[in-house]
Amino acid sequence: MDSDASRSFGFLIAYALPGFTLLWMMASLFPSIETWLTGGLGTTPAFGGVVYAAAASIMFGMILNAFRWVLVDTIHHLTGLKQPLLNDRILDGKLKAFTRLVEDHFRYHQFYANTLLALLVGYPAWRGSSAEITSISTFDASLGPPREPPPCGQAARSRLRHRLGTGPRRPACTR
Repeated sequence: MDSDASRSFGFLIAYALPGFTLLWMMASLFPSIETWLTGGLGTTPAFGGVVYAAAASIMFGMILNAFRWVLVDTIHHLTGLKQPLLNDRILDGKLKAFTRLVEDHFRYHQFYANTLLALLVGYPAWRGSSAEITSISTFDASLGPPREPPPCGQAARSRLRHRLGTGPRRPACTR
C-alpha cells in the first residue's frame, strides 16, 4: 500500500470506526444522532447528517483514543509490556521504517483498544435503552462469559506487543 492510502486506512481504523461504533450505540439515547444516521421517518439520511455523523465519529474516536492512552496502555504497561525509550535524535534516517511500524502494528492496537472502550461505554447505554431487556440478544451472546477477557482487549495487547517488539515476529495466523 502506498503511504497516503496506508495513512488514510490507519486513520479510518484507529479513530473513525471506533468513534462510529460509539456514535451508533448512543443513537438510541439521542434522537438527533439517530436522525443523522437514519434520516427522518421514511427518508434517507441527508448530506448534512452524513457530515455530522462523520465529524462526530472522528471526534468520538479521538476522545476514545485519549482514554485508551490513559487507561488501556497504562494497564498494559503495569502488567508487563514495557514501553521502549524512544530517542528522537536517531529517528532521522529511520523515519520511514518507524512510520511503517506505526501503520502496520500500532494503528491496529488503537483500533482494538478504542473499540473495546467504545463497547464498554456504549453497550450499557444501547442495551439500557432497549425496550426488551429480559431477553438475550445475539450481540449479548457473542460477548462470551464475563470470566474471559474481551476479544478486543486481547487483540489490542497482542498488537501493542508487536509494536513494542516484545511479541512473536510471525503473524498470529501461523502459530
